Amino acid sequence: MAKRKPKIYRKTIPLNTKKLGKNIADYPFVEIHWLDIEGDAGWSDTKALLKSNLPTCVSKGYLVSQKGGVTRIFTDYIKSKTDETFENIGNTTIIPTSVIQSIKVIH
Repeated sequence: MAKRKPKIYRKTIPLNTKKLGKNIADYPFVEIHWLDIEGDAGWSDTKALLKSNLPTCVSKGYLVSQKGGVTRIFTDYIKSKTDETFENIGNTTIIPTSVIQSIKVIH
């Protein structure tokens, strides 16, 4: 059976945040390509500056929300000792949705 390609969204993924709880399977695991700011405090000229491009960053994690122009993900969680849920999250990232170039669900 051929592996299905993940659907790539331009900036946002439809997500019902009301259904999200403590079950990790409810959170889509996504890959986000986004543009970052780059600066240089050294001496240069305008020709070099005009040739400069923004770096594209790649972040992967569990999508929590995309509200108010902000995309929120986390990469780590602590499993509950008693059932198949999680208690706490770690390695959170907040990305302005306006700088996202693409977002796709990995699983």
